[in-house]
Amino acid sequence: MGWLTGALIFAGVMALLLHFADLAEFLAVLRAANPLWILAALSCQMATYACAAAVWQVVTRRAGYPLELRDLLKLAVMELFANQAIPTGGLSGSLLVARGLVRRQIPSAIALTALLIAALSYYAAYFLMAALAFALLWSTGDLSGTWPLLSIIFAAIIVVMTTCLVAVTVSKGRWIPRTLLQRPVVTRLAKALEQVRTDMVSSPGMLGITIFLQLAIFVLDATTLWLAIYALGTSIAVSPAFLAFVLASVVATVSPIPLGLGSFEGGCVAVLHLFGVSIEVALAATLIFRGLSFWIPMLPGMWLTHREAQADL
Repeated sequence: MGWLTGALIFAGVMALLLHFADLAEFLAVLRAANPLWILAALSCQMATYACAAAVWQVVTRRAGYPLELRDLLKLAVMELFANQAIPTGGLSGSLLVARGLVRRQIPSAIALTALLIAALSYYAAYFLMAALAFALLWSTGDLSGTWPLLSIIFAAIIVVMTTCLVAVTVSKGRWIPRTLLQRPVVTRLAKALEQVRTDMVSSPGMLGITIFLQLAIFVLDATTLWLAIYALGTSIAVSPAFLAFVLASVVATVSPIPLGLGSFEGGCVAVLHLFGVSIEVALAATLIFRGLSFWIPMLPGMWLTHREAQADL
């Protein structure tokens, strides 16, 4: 149902955008895309997986269980596939990563600690990037309409999610109701939470490194969008591409649409057009970005997940 809803909304948004765009010009823009710049954009996306894997590597290495970054790269691609194939707010990908870490001889408590630190650092980095984007938008005088309301809703979501994660970490599972503890899966989770390394979660050095890596992922994603625009023969400053990516991500986060299908594309095109990019170029660049960051990784992610499942048998 999540995929079906997202696909229908995506189709509706695409139809609306193409209604305002010149279809012939849109197709001409796509055909004229420079493959070398597209390859550069793809390289930026590959670097995002390295940063995500490095977050887990930093935690496991600090705990005394060093892992090769190359091996963790597989988990990063698998996480993306799981989160897209089974929309559960990131839970499916996290469970897959936890299972992968345990399979690589990482104790379950350390694996859970790595996931908690990755989540906390992600929300911190996301909040910082969004705050910077709204500040830049305010400085241009374009922070009007629904943007202030979206910023408040987004901040509330991030604060609630971060508070829940901190509560989980500090309480070490004592907050879980007894009725849920009767389930074997929840019982195992509670036992793992009791062993979470709170000293690592509260370490300023650990959080500083992981937040930096998460910030790098946002920068690389924004650079991917900028390179996609450049590949289409349009030259713009880096800041509009950064604003378009971050604000479109905020729209996708706030909206109830699964996977942000349609909401991200609409928000990204709207912000780019606000800064003078034609609708045809903005739409083509957004679709290229989504293809590189969302659709293309699905096939290798599915293959790696299948191999991982076969290895468990």
